[in-house]
Amino acid sequence: MSRLIDADKIIDSLGNSDMDFAIGAVIDEQPTVFDVDKVISELKRDKFIESECILSDVHQGYNAGLSRAIEIVKGGGVE
Repeated sequence: MSRLIDADKIIDSLGNSDMDFAIGAVIDEQPTVFDVDKVISELKRDKFIESECILSDVHQGYNAGLSRAIEIVKGGGVE
């Protein structure tokens, strides 16, 4: 099972020894689970463009849901 952690906090909590620097480098090299900018770009791409047509209530609701999802992703899913 994967879980998201704040790698920067872990690295900041390490000391100044050579081992700590080595551990920080290993942590820093790890791939991210997802690219936030790519996720946001995909969500924005799926939104209906209001200037192209008059949106129904369903389309407006869909756009509102995508906007909320974008806010959540930008915030990292935490309050």
